[in-house]
Amino acid sequence: MKAIKQTLVLLALVIGMSGCASLFVNKDIMMQIQKGMTQEEVSSILGKPDYRRFDHELEEWEFVKYVANTSGPTTIIVGFIDGRVVSMDSFQRYLNPPVAVYPSAEVGGGSISHPHVTIGRGMNERDFQAFYRKVKSKPFKDDQLELIAIDMENKELTCSQCVRLMSIYTFDDEKLKVLDIVASQIADKENYDKIIDALSFISSQEKARVALGIKK
Repeated sequence: MKAIKQTLVLLALVIGMSGCASLFVNKDIMMQIQKGMTQEEVSSILGKPDYRRFDHELEEWEFVKYVANTSGPTTIIVGFIDGRVVSMDSFQRYLNPPVAVYPSAEVGGGSISHPHVTIGRGMNERDFQAFYRKVKSKPFKDDQLELIAIDMENKELTCSQCVRLMSIYTFDDEKLKVLDIVASQIADKENYDKIIDALSFISSQEKARVALGIKK
């Protein structure tokens, strides 16, 4: 009887763990997502999406997963047109937004603060998510681009955040319009390759290098 109870307990644990297994992925699994995959193929890799949304012809699936060796949940966003993958983005979600640090300059033995200068690496995740949703809520592309230009004044973005803004659009020409607006406000210039790689065509990548001031 004791052996039977132990077997039942082990069985319950296995069932419980299998139910939670879809929450956990590794980077190799994420790399299996490729352009052109069907929704069924994506589901076989990542499971059912936590959220779905539609923007004209674009359908997005959002997954919340835990990736090995990371400190918090990771959001994975897969975009489909006509049931095929056209884009994917992943970023770590912060449980608490990073704190901006304001430097001070000593003058005459005292110090004065500079509230408009931040030692940061782009917007904190909560602010960026709110900004991203605000942009996507605009029905017309011209209104979206105008909002980006207005709201991004005196703010910084990381390359990953820039790519996520660009991913709102399907075509390279529209993505380049976003880049032209925010290129001077990229905080982590060492990661420019992320922006270049987000564009589909070599000609577009060359235009991005020009916008970012990358010399050959």
